[in-house]
Amino acid sequence: MNLSYRGVTYNPSAPSVETRLSEETSTFLGVRYSRKQPQVAERSQFPEELTFLGRRYTR
Repeated sequence: MNLSYRGVTYNPSAPSVETRLSEETSTFLGVRYSRKQPQVAERSQFPEELTFLGRRYTR
């Protein structure tokens, strides 16, 4: 899927988020359900080259 912002097209890079069920439960409109918590992924140790509005930067 191609997206564009201010005329510049790009491909989205949204990583999938893995979740696990927590021990917490909640109630909404009388229905109980278990809550999910995201798994924390390790960040890359290498600097990333990114571009925003035509300007390159590292993170």
